[in-house]
Amino acid sequence: MIRKVYLDFIRDKLAGRELRWLLSRAVQYGLLHASYLFKKPFCGPVLGTLVTNYSCNYRCVMCDLRLRDQELRGRGLRELDTAGMKKVLSSFAALGTSGIGFTGGEPLLRKDIFELLAYTKASGMISHLNTNGSLLDEENVRRILAAKVDSLNISLDGARAATHDSLRGIPGAFARAVEGVERVNTLRKREGARLRIKTVAVLQEGNVDEVPDLVRLAEDLGVDCIEFIPRQQFLSRPDRSPAPAPAFLKKIEQVSQYLLGQEHGKVRIENSRTHLRLFPASFRNEPSPLKCYAGYNSLAVDCYGEVYPCVPWYNWRRSAGNVRDKGLADLWYSKGYDEVRREVRSCRSCYLNCQAELNILFDLGASGRIR
Repeated sequence: MIRKVYLDFIRDKLAGRELRWLLSRAVQYGLLHASYLFKKPFCGPVLGTLVTNYSCNYRCVMCDLRLRDQELRGRGLRELDTAGMKKVLSSFAALGTSGIGFTGGEPLLRKDIFELLAYTKASGMISHLNTNGSLLDEENVRRILAAKVDSLNISLDGARAATHDSLRGIPGAFARAVEGVERVNTLRKREGARLRIKTVAVLQEGNVDEVPDLVRLAEDLGVDCIEFIPRQQFLSRPDRSPAPAPAFLKKIEQVSQYLLGQEHGKVRIENSRTHLRLFPASFRNEPSPLKCYAGYNSLAVDCYGEVYPCVPWYNWRRSAGNVRDKGLADLWYSKGYDEVRREVRSCRSCYLNCQAELNILFDLGASGRIR
């Protein structure tokens, strides 16, 4: 079973009779397989990620983006302005990218975020927004709906205020996130919007005991899905990090079985079953059994113009170039980027949802190998 969001987008396009879009995606899927097989890009990436900013109003225990911001500024780089960001989005569209995931930092701190979201839709791409939920007041929610955002991720790492606030580093974070989810749900129903709402929890020692409660909370809040992200070690490569305590690993195995084996009422588990089965291996710091297609099916650009083959490489600060030096399409089809692809295809160092789920989608034998 593949990730639920992919199926939802296909159903939406079928309902809207957008057959040309569906046909182009089917062709792209075939071309991406051919690209991996022949080690040559025959098309652009299916997923684009835009890191809108590194600034954030939270201090999450699993994030070091403030340090990254200082590092890039220290190198003399300047943030892309609205025109620069639109140029990147236009390049993604020209490459045939299906959709753009907006992330940060906290994207809603960027003043032109709604303009960029609307521009993405006008360029024919799906738009997806990640937020910590703290800035989802009525005005911002209405602007998200007006920009016709397709899907919205709201972080809820704990089923209780004490847990979530501790992990996010800010008192009151839980209450603001819950209020934000409720506000988005109310307004999308009132306006008949097709916005897809999902809560997201980074699974770690501090919240592993609350997974069933997080599922129930998601159902109570009326969201479409809940997704769990296995915490990744991004300050250093995961294969060089010490394994967690045996008691915690046992809990991860139990959580994986719980999510695989339970019916969860009206709310769906967003993770594919194959990804859920990989959770224990992820926390044991084992190499991923998935083939990595990141050099062909994904591409990330940050607010300073730095380019990365995937979100994990962005977290590892492993830039493949900068759009100010070479246009995105030129970089994508360059011989230099082929060197990056050769390294990426041998990478087995992450289980992060965005790339792991894409790898599962393209690694046709994965579900049979991982049981």
